[in-house]
Amino acid sequence: MRDRKSDTAHRRVAEAKLGRKLKPGEVVDHVNETKTDNSPANLAVKTRGAHTAQHNKARGLSKLRAALRAYRERRKVY
Repeated sequence: MRDRKSDTAHRRVAEAKLGRKLKPGEVVDHVNETKTDNSPANLAVKTRGAHTAQHNKARGLSKLRAALRAYRERRKVY
């Protein structure tokens, strides 16, 4: 199990950078995707939805979902 203190280090750094506590629904993203790099320049605060959309786009899921939606429209499959 991961140490809870290290799990929140990036959140504390982001809060110090913002000068406020994180709001519910805000997540801290590691820009370079290196989870051990908690430098302020590497951290970005995003809404949970924006963070999920970014990672889905990087995985190509948005194109897959659009293709599936178009297929269902053509075939009337639900």
